Amino acid sequence: MAQIVSVIASTHNPRIFWNRDQADPEDMATLYATFGKVREMLAKTKPNLIVGIANDHLDNFFFDNLPTFAVGTGPIAEGPFWYETDVMHLPRYRAQVHQGLAQFLLRQGIEEGIQFSQVHDFRIDHAFTVPLSFVRPEEDLPMVPVMTNAFGYPIPPNRRWYELGQFLRRALEAWPGDERVAIIGSFNLTVEVGGPKMGHYNFDLQRWILEQMRTGNRDEILKTLTVPRLIEEGNSTSEFLNYVTCLGIVEDRPPSFIEHKPVKGVGTCPVAFWDLTGAAA
Repeated sequence: MAQIVSVIASTHNPRIFWNRDQADPEDMATLYATFGKVREMLAKTKPNLIVGIANDHLDNFFFDNLPTFAVGTGPIAEGPFWYETDVMHLPRYRAQVHQGLAQFLLRQGIEEGIQFSQVHDFRIDHAFTVPLSFVRPEEDLPMVPVMTNAFGYPIPPNRRWYELGQFLRRALEAWPGDERVAIIGSFNLTVEVGGPKMGHYNFDLQRWILEQMRTGNRDEILKTLTVPRLIEEGNSTSEFLNYVTCLGIVEDRPPSFIEHKPVKGVGTCPVAFWDLTGAAA
């Protein structure tokens, strides 16, 4: 069976690159230091495979063909999309897909009611590439991308995202290999992109969410942060649901490390890390 050795839940805020020339230098230095710590902690857990969990930003899919959850089964996970490199100046990332595990997750999901879609021809957008470029820039580990829908209605309720995480844990434990797996999910706090609430953050709610994250208060998160409540705070706040999937893997275990310092000129950049090897216990 595979062993999940670490879990990362990270911002995928593209403004880290897109707006870095306008950002506060001290804030950026703090953010880079945070990512440096997480990169080191990830390396210490010695993973040899990554399972990524991130929502597609209507790049691979659109409203006419929008799966709830999908597994990338093609040979290469590469990205981001052209506009993200040419316009937003985001770094490129390329990794081999572990196609055997991808097909295994697809089959197990169908049998257990997750009902993944399969996508063979795809690219990974900034929801994958931003965290990966910081925490595993070597591009040396194979991965399996799990793509989620956080934008197109109907968005599944938060407990379904939690069940996705529980499924991934069970499936990886049932996989007949000996891989050491790092889960890397990406998410947002309260944020709106392009709409009337853009730039207006609910800092009180953010502080409350971060406190629940720090203490591993899974039950309160599931009770309070429903899909309608998240959408109320901004059109991209529903990306927090990827964090809920990470909770399905770690249950109510508090993160080994968590950091969030808003970056002036960039916005919110939360990062959490769980060491599941027992070294941090």
